[in-house]
Amino acid sequence: DISSRVKELPKVSTTQTPYVLTLLSETALSAKFLNQLISLLNDSQLQVHGLARLSEKTLRTVEMNVSSDHALDAEQVRQFRTALYQFGKAHSVDVAIQPESVLRRAKRLVVMDMDSTLIQQEVIDELARYAGVFEKVQEITHRAMGGSMDFNTSLQLRVSMLEGSPASTFKQVIDNLVYTDGVKELCRALKRLGYKLAVISGGFTAITDHVRQALNLDYSFANTLEIGEDGNFTGKTRGPIVNAQRKADLLLTIAQQENITSDQVIAIGDGANDLPMLGTAGLGIAFNAKP
Repeated sequence: DISSRVKELPKVSTTQTPYVLTLLSETALSAKFLNQLISLLNDSQLQVHGLARLSEKTLRTVEMNVSSDHALDAEQVRQFRTALYQFGKAHSVDVAIQPESVLRRAKRLVVMDMDSTLIQQEVIDELARYAGVFEKVQEITHRAMGGSMDFNTSLQLRVSMLEGSPASTFKQVIDNLVYTDGVKELCRALKRLGYKLAVISGGFTAITDHVRQALNLDYSFANTLEIGEDGNFTGKTRGPIVNAQRKADLLLTIAQQENITSDQVIAIGDGANDLPMLGTAGLGIAFNAKP
């Protein structure tokens, strides 16, 4: 079985180049999957030296230590990442590889998107459902997430359709939030390891504030929906829009607040609006990424 196979793994030598694989799955990783992954690594001339579970009880979030007898050049890393991506996609598992180093071990901030990452819904679509404009708003959401429409424009269009809808629908959305399977365990595990956690969302503060408290996160940033004196949405937002560049800027602001470099940050997101944030972090993970 996998446990006996891991026990037999060789120790990394001083002449080998170490790497770390991080695996994230919505369900427990099976022994069959892990054995197939180890075989793929061996076929790529990478040896596995250890496996650690980062989530509680089940193997949903796993870290694997691997090494090569020689440093991989940029093209080899690209090819291997492509192979890992295809393998992970076939098994509905997100896989990331990075060089092992003291700096990697010093990563102490994880920044996450909210919609379709921490939670399974797109909040603005849920608000639109109660406002009776779900299909119109969802179509714009899909275009924005895929990158075919400017985020600022798409947000303003969607928010304008909520005009006159009662702000009390926030509570209905909160009551029906569905967290991504395993995310609560992941956040607890990261907190135990000493990480600071943040959610930076193109959604809305009423929801991110709730999610921050529910998951014991340290920071939350999002857009603010304007509410009129009548208790209804005005169809506008207040303050700067949390778009792609704003997300990356907020990541750097938090890192500065925590006195760490961007290389020590992990970012997780799923859409085009997350790409600059993922690129700014030392490790960017595209979670259930949009095509």
